[in-house]
Amino acid sequence: YETFIGRPPYIIAYELRPIAGRQCVVILRVIHTSRDWPSEEWPS
Repeated sequence: YETFIGRPPYIIAYELRPIAGRQCVVILRVIHTSRDWPSEEWPS
């Protein structure tokens, strides 16, 4: 999943993962929106 978090210029990529019997949000990547990367690809 991805979400835009409002005024700060970041996109948060995350997944929901069961940990210890509970559904947890795991942050995969924090991306600054002004970064230039090819479309359809994650920044490296």
